Amino acid sequence: MPEHSTTVRDVAALKVARVGRVEKSDDPLRPFRLLDADGTEVAAVSEFLHHMLADDASPTTLRSHASELLAWVRSLRAVDVPWYVASRAEARDFALWLKTTKKPPRQRRPDAPAPGSVNPVTGKAALGENSAARTRRHARAVIRSFYEYHRETHGRPLINPFPQGGAADEGSPNAHHNPRCSRSGSHRAEAPASPGSPSRPRESFLTRRSTTCSPG
Repeated sequence: MPEHSTTVRDVAALKVARVGRVEKSDDPLRPFRLLDADGTEVAAVSEFLHHMLADDASPTTLRSHASELLAWVRSLRAVDVPWYVASRAEARDFALWLKTTKKPPRQRRPDAPAPGSVNPVTGKAALGENSAARTRRHARAVIRSFYEYHRETHGRPLINPFPQGGAADEGSPNAHHNPRCSRSGSHRAEAPASPGSPSRPRESFLTRRSTTCSPG
């Protein structure tokens, strides 16, 4: 779909098949691979994960990023759009699909609380049938970092379908509008911190981020 297309897909009617998978391997330099519907390794994702591994990403982080990218690849397959020409229209539809589609059913205990119900003692809500907002934000951040890696490393694709600074995104929402500001650093999307965890992630020579702005 062209970047400025006026066509609006019926997201509710999208048939996103649960094809492809994230495969664990015994290779310490390639611990996870994303395989498409035909069982073919998605080379662009493997390269991205390899970069993250060099950045000391944990196996849990690598699997998480691969799983988010698998969902993205599945959604693009449903609309017959290759990853390298995906536009913001596909990103919008993916975000809406995540927001409105129920998660695959999981086996639950007979005494488990109903999805989305609130515990009267702790006040915490049980996991709902749809992806939580923080989960959707993390998915967008992962895919954004994947595209930024390829844009900075290979100079393509020209467009990142998930630009930094969306209304629901965290961080500095207007930094990308300032032509005098530049960013450099990691392509790792940090998962939301859990209670009690350090607020500041460990940094390395690949994970440090900087923002520099020349005086106005």
